[in-house]
Amino acid sequence: MLRLLCKRLSQLRWAGDTLTHLWFLQNSCTKFLSNAANEHSLTVDYLVNSSLNVSKRMDFKNTAKADYILTLFKNYGFTQQQIANIISHNPDVLKSDPDKTLKPKIDLLCNMSISGPILAKILSKYANFLSASLERKLIPNLEFLKSFIDTDEKIAVTLSRMSWCSRVPEAMTPNIEILRNHGVPDSNISNLIFLHPRLLYSKVERFKEIVIRATWEAKIAVFSSFGWLEDEIFSLFRKCPTAFQCSMEKRIAPRCSVLRVLLAKGLLKKERVITAFQWTDNQFYDKIVLKYLDKQPQLLEIYQRATGIQELKIGSDIVSG
Repeated sequence: MLRLLCKRLSQLRWAGDTLTHLWFLQNSCTKFLSNAANEHSLTVDYLVNSSLNVSKRMDFKNTAKADYILTLFKNYGFTQQQIANIISHNPDVLKSDPDKTLKPKIDLLCNMSISGPILAKILSKYANFLSASLERKLIPNLEFLKSFIDTDEKIAVTLSRMSWCSRVPEAMTPNIEILRNHGVPDSNISNLIFLHPRLLYSKVERFKEIVIRATWEAKIAVFSSFGWLEDEIFSLFRKCPTAFQCSMEKRIAPRCSVLRVLLAKGLLKKERVITAFQWTDNQFYDKIVLKYLDKQPQLLEIYQRATGIQELKIGSDIVSG
């Protein structure tokens, strides 16, 4: 279902801040960087006086502070192109206190083992990272991501894939709850955040619509796999809508893994499949798993693996997975 969900959600489109001056900056910067003479002072002059007309927006009495900031960036391994990108997106960086404001935020990522080219890529891509509050925004945002993603290496990759937002939990949580309400386990949500974090920034109503559609299509695909024709599936839905309201991950998928074995062996007719989805977990276990266990001993292991239940009862015995 996760693959189908990602496919559906990828149809959403995001409008980026594509300003004409950024194109000009990219081309001008390329020409500028080819001239190595007086590299440092020219870089300051270019960035301060040319990029986005910074000199018109900010009052510089001298370039000493800008020089210091550029040196700080270079010490972290940023190229001149990356520095230009940061400042073109966020000229206020040049007014920041390099030691009290910029350095602690960069070190926040460095302390997560994010350094070198990856660090430069993240900060040049999300220049507003450096203007956000360390305590109120950056740390809570990163802690939120850590609650789903288990390693610093994966956090770094996620940051390089996502559109930086000053309020990540507020932006993602409503859509995460939609996924949970449709039976998507946190393990799959974690994979979605890691692989396609921008999808969770979608507008809630649109996201919900896509999730519902993806869930429905996944369930249709499951019933089709049992040999049901589309007309038969819709007829079943009208007769027994509750079967289609079951959780895909918690009920439909685990039971399918068992039912397919029985259908393939000719031990169960497809007409009984729809009924099997309406039973409680205990009823399904008694009427399907235990009933056919003597003919298909692997059913117990299949069901345990699919449900994640480690201990199941057979008579008076407890069987561990």
